[in-house]
Amino acid sequence: MKKTILLLVVFLLILPTAASADRGSIPYIPGVRIFEPSQDALIAWNGEEEILILSTELYASEATKILQVLPLPAEPEVKKSSRDVLRRANEFVIQKFFDNLRQPVFRSEISKTPAAEIKEEVVIGSHDILVVKVLNQDYFVSWVNNHLEEKGEKTPQISDSLKSTINNYINRGYNYFVFDTIEVSPDPEINEAISYKFKTDELYYPLEITKSDHGVSEISLLVLTNQNLINYGGIAKNRVNEKNPTVELNLFDVEYISSDIHDLFIKKNDDLLTYSSTIQLLNWSIKDDLANFNSDLLVDSKLEGLLKNEVIYQGTTFIDSQAEANYPYPSEKEMESISGVVEMRMGSRMHPWLAPSINGKALFNARTNRIVNNFDAEGEKITVKGYSSKDGQITMRDPIDKMPVLINISDVFYVTEIVGWTPYTGIAISSDGKLNNERSRFWLKNK
Repeated sequence: MKKTILLLVVFLLILPTAASADRGSIPYIPGVRIFEPSQDALIAWNGEEEILILSTELYASEATKILQVLPLPAEPEVKKSSRDVLRRANEFVIQKFFDNLRQPVFRSEISKTPAAEIKEEVVIGSHDILVVKVLNQDYFVSWVNNHLEEKGEKTPQISDSLKSTINNYINRGYNYFVFDTIEVSPDPEINEAISYKFKTDELYYPLEITKSDHGVSEISLLVLTNQNLINYGGIAKNRVNEKNPTVELNLFDVEYISSDIHDLFIKKNDDLLTYSSTIQLLNWSIKDDLANFNSDLLVDSKLEGLLKNEVIYQGTTFIDSQAEANYPYPSEKEMESISGVVEMRMGSRMHPWLAPSINGKALFNARTNRIVNNFDAEGEKITVKGYSSKDGQITMRDPIDKMPVLINISDVFYVTEIVGWTPYTGIAISSDGKLNNERSRFWLKNK
């Protein structure tokens, strides 16, 4: 199986609370609140190695140093990156969407503490970074305490929640931690971008490390891949919201963003003709209280386990087919029922949408606010439950300037239940054997 190349561009908007969306933070001065109003990250993954580039904007309630803790599944190579990588990715994504120095200092002495080993120390601008291989849970607290005291702080405070989370990472085999000491002030400042390259057979983005912090965060993820994201071993797939339809790009675009990321991909393939292949751009978001991140974002591309529950629907094969949860869809609206023969309503030649309807009312899914699709019941008399609305909206592309436009559809009915039918979701297999990265919804009549 070809290896997966992932390019994940993450634009993190954190509400102004003492929160850090990828690393645990320990202030040198107890009681100081650390604020991280924005964070940008980029992840590239080829199935065996990952490059993680982080850049943050930080400030504090008063001037202090902080120690940020980043758990990793393998020893990383740490070096300076550039926010230009993120800028180019952002520039490229915006265009496509709307257009359709490292200074290493190595420790020569062996760590006096046998419970851990300091692998590398790197100074990058204002960052003082230590890569530590932890061999014993007890070492984390003692090392941090000793480290802070060496810096002149006598009263370091590490929360019990953070201690527990670190121990959990170690128990799961995450024995490498990056400790990054930086200075922050009451004035917001964007720090240098840092690149971490490490081996992993799963796409990895740390979230659990933040559960000791508080505050709701919304994480926007732009994911590029030429393969399939299959198994979500960390946070559940249903916590990852798909914001927009998939956009297809080519590998020259990846090279424009970063030559390192490009090299990470092509060295895994003997056939350079992969330049002509396409990469899918997915737009995801995750929103939750940081305290609820009890696991990380972990995704692999293994097909085993999905080749079951196969359903053939209107000539398309779906695997991993599952009845949709929480159906009938809950709603606070006043419910009503309508019955009639299903007919198809059509849009204009300029905006040619197609929707099933009953008694002239276009059927919209009350959960997704989109037109009910993959519902093969034309000509049948059915009963649906839900609520009426004078109009509904869908997004289409203008045929002239290709820009997205909102289309109003009059006289619609938002469906919470189609009596005698059940919505399923599954992963579609195309005629060439490729899997769709987005789950598709289809309706089956109850037997």
